[in-house]
Amino acid sequence: MKKLNFNKAYPALFFAMMFWGLSFVWTRQLLEVFTPLLIIFFRLILSFFILIVIAKSSRKLQKLQKEDYPFFILLSFTQPFLYFIFEGYGIQYTSASIASIVIATIPLFTPIGAFFLFKEKLSRMNIFGLFISFSGVILVVAEFGNRVSFSKFGILMLFLAVITGTIYGLGLKKLTSKYNSITITTYQNLIGILMFLPLIFLFEWDNLLNFNKIITVDLAISLFNLALFASSIAFVLFAYGIQKIGPSKASAFSNSIPVFTLVFAYFVLNESITLLKLAGMIIVLFGLYLSQRKI
Repeated sequence: MKKLNFNKAYPALFFAMMFWGLSFVWTRQLLEVFTPLLIIFFRLILSFFILIVIAKSSRKLQKLQKEDYPFFILLSFTQPFLYFIFEGYGIQYTSASIASIVIATIPLFTPIGAFFLFKEKLSRMNIFGLFISFSGVILVVAEFGNRVSFSKFGILMLFLAVITGTIYGLGLKKLTSKYNSITITTYQNLIGILMFLPLIFLFEWDNLLNFNKIITVDLAISLFNLALFASSIAFVLFAYGIQKIGPSKASAFSNSIPVFTLVFAYFVLNESITLLKLAGMIIVLFGLYLSQRKI
């Protein structure tokens, strides 16, 4: 039974990264009309209602223990609160492609924290696989370098997202030992909504009142996709993956995010896939394979 559950972590992480890869394009579409704060706020509200229905109907919503309240608050402060702010403004001031490659550096920092916090060790082959995979990420988006809008502020925001994303992944390990992934994600999004409320009232009140006037069917679909796939299903699957194989190996899958972003852009935005990008995809997958091997 244990072997079966362990194996399930890999498809779970695969789909989590696929949904997060798609989220960069959906977010970029929404940023043409809405501010990052407003996108995040509605994304979390929709996600919370989706998850609470699933959790209640499946009877998987666990009651939180009082001693874990502070930890849930601190974890939610890193993600979704800080992470989504940094990522949203990072995408707004750079591009979906550049954002995805910067976020893909999370696996390079996570093993360091996991070693000191959990004594989690990776073999030399695993570490080598992480760097191989990241080199493939660079190839995947290399041709975008001369064509994307670029700003120091945007890059700073993205690297702050990397820091908070790394902290979140490490902190999540503690909670997955006591709570299932649906419970963690549901309460995480609820706390995130409460944290965003003051910012919405202070900075986005007028935009909030005019939301129904400027939303279109296409934008509504993109927002719903973000809520369902990126903020609900992906986080549940990622928490499950961390629970089964640990934060270091689970975060290694983040290197595949730019690959999914590129493939999605090819089919939806008619973005070309060259031999260089194809080679990068293969290297990413090969690096992921090495990062998971037991040697």
